[in-house]
Amino acid sequence: MDIPGDILEAIFLHLPIFDIARSRAVCRFWTAVLRSRLFLLKLAESNTKDWLALFSYTPAQEKRELVLYNDVSCSWHTVSLDFLPTEFTDLIAADGGLMCIAGQSHGIYKVCVCNPVSRTYKILPSIDEVPHSPAGAMTVNKHKIDEVCSYEIAVPLVDAIAFISSSHPTWVRLSTQFSMSRNPVIYNGVLYALEKRRSPYCCFVYTGRYDLFAGEVWRLFRPYRVAMLNVLRQPCLLQSDGCFIVVGGVGLYLPDSYIAWTILKLDLTTWECSKAVTMPREICKHFDFKEDISISTQNGRVYFFNKATSAFLVCKLADGRGRGASWQWVEDCPSSSSSSNTTLLSKGFVLKLGLDRCS
Repeated sequence: MDIPGDILEAIFLHLPIFDIARSRAVCRFWTAVLRSRLFLLKLAESNTKDWLALFSYTPAQEKRELVLYNDVSCSWHTVSLDFLPTEFTDLIAADGGLMCIAGQSHGIYKVCVCNPVSRTYKILPSIDEVPHSPAGAMTVNKHKIDEVCSYEIAVPLVDAIAFISSSHPTWVRLSTQFSMSRNPVIYNGVLYALEKRRSPYCCFVYTGRYDLFAGEVWRLFRPYRVAMLNVLRQPCLLQSDGCFIVVGGVGLYLPDSYIAWTILKLDLTTWECSKAVTMPREICKHFDFKEDISISTQNGRVYFFNKATSAFLVCKLADGRGRGASWQWVEDCPSSSSSSNTTLLSKGFVLKLGLDRCS
C-alpha cells in the first residue's frame, strides 16, 4: 500500500537526519518526496539542533570519523568519512552542514568540501603552497532550500591568505605583511584574524571579500577597551551569536603560578570588549596551556577539549538574565577510548546537519 506523500513527510520530519538521507535511495517515490521543495523547507524549519563535531583520524588504519555531540540531549553520534578519498585527512573548517577537509597527495595540497550526512563531496582546485597547519575559516549561505548552498573558504599560508568561493572557484592568494593567527573567521563577508605581533596593542586584521582584487586589502582595527586583549597569551578567535569570542591565557610561566584560561566577548555592534569568565584554578590543571587544546563555541557555550587526556569541558556563559557562567564536564566521549594512534585535530566545529549539496 502506498503511503500518501503528506503522511510520509510527517513521518520523516520526526526521524534523524541520517535516516532521511539513507531513505532517499529506497524508491523513486520516496526520493521525490524527500527531495521536494516543500519537504526541504519544512526540514530546514524543524532542524534546529546543533552538534559539536570532533574529527578523528587513525593513520595506521586510514580511518576517519566525525564524532558528534549534542549538549541538549547529551548524546553522541559517530559518522564514518570513508566515502572521501584517502588523502583527505585534515579538517580545516566547517559551517552549516558542510565541512572543508584537506590533505596532500604526491606533494600537492588538495581541499574538498563535503557533507557527512549525504556522503557527497566536491574537490576544489589544489593550493600551490602547503600551510603550516590545517586551519582556516568557512562560511556557508544557509538561506537556500533547494539542497544547493554556496560557500566561502579562507586558508592561512605563511605570509598570505588563500581564498576561494563557490562563485569564484579559483584560489586567490592575498599576500600580507601581518603575522596573523591561524584561526580566522568570516563574518558578513569580512575575513577577521588576530594580529599575532600584539605589542603594544592587540589588533584585528580584516578584509572584505569585495577587496580581493584591490591593491591594498588588509586593514587594522583596534576595538574599544582593548587592555584585556593585550594580556592574553595565544588568543584564539571564535565567532558566536552576535559577538566574537576570544579565548586565551592570563598569567606567568613561574613555578608557583599558572596560566588561567580567560574568555572575552567582543560585541559586534558596539565593538566593546568585556570579560566573560575565567576558568577556575582546579579546572585549569586539566588543560595545561602548553598542551594541545581544542576550543570551540556554540550557542553561548565554549568547549575545551584536551587532545592528550580527552578531558572535555563546556563553559555555559552568563545569559544576561541573572544566570552566571557555569562549568560542566562532558562524559563518555567516544574518542576517549580510541587508540593512541588516533589524532583529534586542532579545533572542534559546530555543525547543523542537513542535506545540502556543494554548488
